[in-house]
Amino acid sequence: MHFTLPPFRTFLIALPFLVLGLWLGLCNRPDTTWQEAGRLARQRFALLQDVPDSLQQLYCNWHRLPFQAGDSTALRLVSYPSLSTIEWTTFRDFFYTATKQPFMVVSGVTGVGATKQSKHLARLLTGRPENIISIDCAPQFDLEYHKKYIGYYENGVFKPGELLVFWEKCLRHPDQHFAAVIDNFDKINPETFFGPQLWESLSNRGDTAFINGYKACPPPNFHLFSVTHLGPGSLVEFNAEHFKRLGRQYILYPNPRELLEHLRRVKPASLDSIHLAAIRDTVQMQQFVFYFLKINEILRERYGLGFQLGQGSNVRDFYAPNELPELKETYMIHLNALRRTRQLTEKDFSPLDYTVSTGGLEPNSSFLARQVQLLHDTGYFVEITMVATTALLTFLAGLWMFRRREQLIRHYGERALQIYTGFEKQEVNADVAARQLEEIKNEVDNLVMRRKLNYTEGLYFLAFVEDKAKRIEFARNVSENFLELFNAFMEDNLLTESEYFKLRQFLQSIRHKVPVEIYNQFMDKVETAYAANN
Repeated sequence: MHFTLPPFRTFLIALPFLVLGLWLGLCNRPDTTWQEAGRLARQRFALLQDVPDSLQQLYCNWHRLPFQAGDSTALRLVSYPSLSTIEWTTFRDFFYTATKQPFMVVSGVTGVGATKQSKHLARLLTGRPENIISIDCAPQFDLEYHKKYIGYYENGVFKPGELLVFWEKCLRHPDQHFAAVIDNFDKINPETFFGPQLWESLSNRGDTAFINGYKACPPPNFHLFSVTHLGPGSLVEFNAEHFKRLGRQYILYPNPRELLEHLRRVKPASLDSIHLAAIRDTVQMQQFVFYFLKINEILRERYGLGFQLGQGSNVRDFYAPNELPELKETYMIHLNALRRTRQLTEKDFSPLDYTVSTGGLEPNSSFLARQVQLLHDTGYFVEITMVATTALLTFLAGLWMFRRREQLIRHYGERALQIYTGFEKQEVNADVAARQLEEIKNEVDNLVMRRKLNYTEGLYFLAFVEDKAKRIEFARNVSENFLELFNAFMEDNLLTESEYFKLRQFLQSIRHKVPVEIYNQFMDKVETAYAANN
């Protein structure tokens, strides 16, 4: 029996695959926002002024007019009082929604242009600036607005306000479209603005409100755009009851396409060389758009939709490489003015800086890191960590005990082999070897009793020692039998030929059952005695 360490061939074969798997598990993946920013930075986008025919087509289809290429009626309408930077696809989707949904609550954060787009849309829908009524709300003027736009009592008689008079105009011209844009409607209470009778009737758009005998009902050719700020800063938080009466909420999100086109169309003469070079540098624009998208994503996920900043806010002024600190500070000032807890700090931008410095890798996005984050999110991290730690400690303790038992077995095994080898070489006689093996058996029994070796290992090793002991005992018995036979033949001090062959035949029968040294010794003894007599 040989006591050697387990072979490492399997481990060496598996090692490259383990290293490859570990490397893949630790590799961060590309940031999808960075990739999106790169696509945006390499594209050009159309503004309203770039697609006058498409704009005219919308206008003609809505008003059922014949389309004629080159007609700029629609462009002139949206250019009043000035042409704003509005991206075409966003405006087109807004227009289609408005044609199907006459009452809308248009919401957006600072800089998305919710008011601007609503007013441009109203002009395109109506086709006539005089068919639009604009109402700009200010805090604490709820009753004043109600009196001005809904009505008031004079000598007990109800006098309709500007909005109700405007509805009368709508009814007189059923073939035309009309719109009202109520800006900052979240600064006053809409219920107070409309009054209890009209507010209640709006829950079912076809119902008529009776205000001291005056009939009030929104005309079918009337559009209402209630513009509100999305998120903190609103005095009235709109809920399902508001949306039921004022229409579903339509959210205008921060638009990086419009942001890029605004920068690209700034007059070069108004820029210095640093800013002009930054706008023309696709890589720099990718980094700027990435920060715009990613910071808004962080604000949206951590704080809510209403904490983002739009493309028309101050962030669009800090796109040069050396203005990154100002860009971050703008976001921090904005957010921290709205939140007193869990504020935005410089440290929150570190993952974004890592992505930019690595050319687009998302930090902590490797497979292993995502699994750890998943455990954190599900609340199982502490439990699994404790279980894993316990399992690791148990494994290490078991490994140590296994190695310790292996060393003990190796030690006693080598001793047993050494004793048996010494017996084979006739360095020790059978009695001494048997006694020493018996001492080893007793020591191993003691280790099993003290649980330093388990029962199975002890039985296995004792069987090994017992086998060696039996071999020694057999060799001793055979040796005694040979010597008795030899001495019997040599009583007359003469070894005959017949006795010689009997002794050789006996030695041949035990040749593989006794140590070689003993066999050779006995054979020499027989040959010497036979040669002396012949």
